[in-house]
Amino acid sequence: MRIAIIGAGMAGLSVCWHLLSLGQEVTLFDPQGIGGGASGVSTGLLHPFPGLSALRSWNSAAGMAATEELLQIAERASKKVVAEKTGLFRPAITDRQKRDYFFRSQNDEDAIWQEHPVFGPGIWISQGITVYSQLYLQGLWQACEGASLVKEKVTSLKELEAYDQVVITAGFESSHFEECKHLSLKPTKGQALLCRWPKRLEFSLLSQGHITPTENPDFCQIGSTYERSFQDGNVDPSKALELKEKVALFYPPAMDFEVVEIRAGIRISPINGYRPIVAQLNHKVWVFTGLGSRGFLYHALYGKALAKTLVTGEEEKDLW
Repeated sequence: MRIAIIGAGMAGLSVCWHLLSLGQEVTLFDPQGIGGGASGVSTGLLHPFPGLSALRSWNSAAGMAATEELLQIAERASKKVVAEKTGLFRPAITDRQKRDYFFRSQNDEDAIWQEHPVFGPGIWISQGITVYSQLYLQGLWQACEGASLVKEKVTSLKELEAYDQVVITAGFESSHFEECKHLSLKPTKGQALLCRWPKRLEFSLLSQGHITPTENPDFCQIGSTYERSFQDGNVDPSKALELKEKVALFYPPAMDFEVVEIRAGIRISPINGYRPIVAQLNHKVWVFTGLGSRGFLYHALYGKALAKTLVTGEEEKDLW
């Protein structure tokens, strides 16, 4: 089959790689190129316990395993380290966090309560992985040998009538297609700071805001805003710079970090729940969207399942 994928972020690349592994012909369409949208500005947190209360996400073990497989594939293709499995610490800086995190540690062996000498009480997540988003996406694209990339914007699905199947994985842009107007989705603008820091931390920190190391030991990322009301996807320093104050509550040196760049992107999430949306829109068009802040946790798992469905016709009813 000839299959067109609209969107070259983590969802599109996951579907692309898995389709190629099943012997299909794939063309990606994205005017911004590989990782040019929200996927490329992701701060790279991958772990089973996102959210304010650190609840274990649904099917997180399968999601982690699927993503780790793609990380290894990207590293082999690019011959670069695209992620570090160095763990993640979630400092508890409010009374509610202390209650929630301690409860989580009592009910899940993968969330380990610690009284950290620097960051105070919280949970240690040894499974935590820091993904270097751009290196990963570029590496995964290198692994997609045989696929084509067209850096053009698709405004109507009529432009792709020559393809046997079409998959919309365009994130926020997915909602601009008439066929997707009925989906229950909400946009959230996220901004992050690229900062120079005097000393690299060996693992990521996540509380109200987060700090993640980058592939360059001189720089870290501080994220992320969750802006429900916004005019556009452009950088807004008045909101982004408030992140330093948030993370300084659990890591005071962050107030003195030099801000090198502000990055912004618009995520899209389901209005109800957090599981991604995969749906067949008509006999030849599918949509895979709504990854929100759990993109790294679910993009590989759902991408693999969707690729299998497109080729075999067998739907993964337990996923969508």
